[in-house]
Amino acid sequence: MTKNNALIWIVFLAGLALAGCTLPQDNSPPPQAYLLDVGGFTPPPVRRVGSKILLVTVPKAAPGFDSNRIAYTKQPLKLDYYSKNVWSDTPAKMLLPVLVRAFEGTGAFKAVVSPPAPVLANLRVDVDVIRLQQEFNGPSSQVRFTARIKVVDMKSGHVLGTQVFEALEPAPSADAYGAAQAANAAVQKALGEMIPFALHYVS
Repeated sequence: MTKNNALIWIVFLAGLALAGCTLPQDNSPPPQAYLLDVGGFTPPPVRRVGSKILLVTVPKAAPGFDSNRIAYTKQPLKLDYYSKNVWSDTPAKMLLPVLVRAFEGTGAFKAVVSPPAPVLANLRVDVDVIRLQQEFNGPSSQVRFTARIKVVDMKSGHVLGTQVFEALEPAPSADAYGAAQAANAAVQKALGEMIPFALHYVS
């Protein structure tokens, strides 16, 4: 390689290094994450502790609600998501510990377990999240939570009961934080009906 060619390569590499140093940096803050926790929920107690073991499976979510994006809608059939605000995990996954705590709090079971617990359960509860969205109607908004619960006898495999529950809760503010607050309240309201429904099949 001649001196001229070597000089050209040096200048070229120096230019690349300089360009790399001047590339724009993404200094935008990370998305704000919100929890679905329902910490204040008090399940209805039962008179005596049962001898059965309940398995609560990981909830599933319908398409459009199976990610950690916070969904909202301003017109029918059109689903949008906040760009700078997310759930800390998918709502379905965050719902699992909520359900376990709720069933434990009833005192109706010898134990309440979740996968991958290697325990032979007597009953199984499956929950499907059908909808969890903030709905705008003018300047105000509300959150709609729709879920299906199914109670299964583990020995026979028979479905003992299944039902869809829906709860609406006004959002205190027309933003993602308001959506998170209303979502927690809506889930708590729905649990107040879902838990007694499941307990109906405990004998």
